[in-house]
Amino acid sequence: MTTLLEVKDLQTHFKTENGVIPSVDGVSFSIKKGETIAVVGESGCGKSVTSLSIMGLIGATGSIEAGSILFEGKDLTKLSKKEMRKLRGNEIAMIFQEPLTSLNPLFTVGNQISESIRLHQGASKQEAKIKSIDMLRRVGIPRPEKVYSSHPHLLSGGMRQRVMIAMALSCNPKLLIADEPTTALDVTIQAQILELMKGLTRDFDTSIMLITHDLGVVAEMVDTVIVMYAGQVVEHTDVFTLFSSPKHPYTKGLLDSTPKIHERNEELLTIEGTVPTPAAMPKGCRFQPRCPYAMEKCMHEAPLLEETSAGHKVRCWLNEEGEVAI
Repeated sequence: MTTLLEVKDLQTHFKTENGVIPSVDGVSFSIKKGETIAVVGESGCGKSVTSLSIMGLIGATGSIEAGSILFEGKDLTKLSKKEMRKLRGNEIAMIFQEPLTSLNPLFTVGNQISESIRLHQGASKQEAKIKSIDMLRRVGIPRPEKVYSSHPHLLSGGMRQRVMIAMALSCNPKLLIADEPTTALDVTIQAQILELMKGLTRDFDTSIMLITHDLGVVAEMVDTVIVMYAGQVVEHTDVFTLFSSPKHPYTKGLLDSTPKIHERNEELLTIEGTVPTPAAMPKGCRFQPRCPYAMEKCMHEAPLLEETSAGHKVRCWLNEEGEVAI
């Protein structure tokens, strides 16, 4: 498969009152055409900042200090704001976590979808309306003509999320970035939205980058999983290997803390402690203060992301030759 997006050693920093703080530190991965990958981790681990860096939406206080983001061979970090605006929504689209804050309350749903189609594809007002209604129908919205004329606040959370997906796919993007697209929805709607994304992107041959903290939603959805912790990638492998043979203690902790339908436990297992703030990273391995397997070496030396087997990369001293893996 052809590589669509390649992120190399990405470093994104933010200016704060306490100085410049690194949020994403040396992240590298690639997405092939038609592939679905998940970026997994707790809140504050750098998942969303990675996706916003790709979109060029990190704001005035943020900056990409090093690395490259190659989209079809073109480095997005070198493009002007005008060039990025042309690319966003047309070739790379994004679905945000809370659709109510992403949709303009003053305009109808149809107006907002049509605007994107007219801007990027040069369609007439009538052509944009026809395509907008068709996209609403394709994402499973009943009575799409009525929803087209409705304002966002009149729709349920699940309906608004479907509208966001319709808007994101309206210009047939090559890459769809979905940032926690199901967090605010109930379990039944979550399953519907994920199945919808899977089917529609298959029809449009679109690659997906799914940002989530929930490993449960990625099991049947993605091809590859990237686990992030404290601004770094700690494990990178295919979805089957991740679930059957996790190599990093953090990945194992995430899997163990996920409810399992065939097990009845009094309490769910948890990972002790919290993700460190970017301004106060621990020395050595960033996960060592919370790691049940931490050794003396972990306190002082930071491990590198290394390939332990074909296509399986891990950032952990336990996987060094001679050590016992978890």
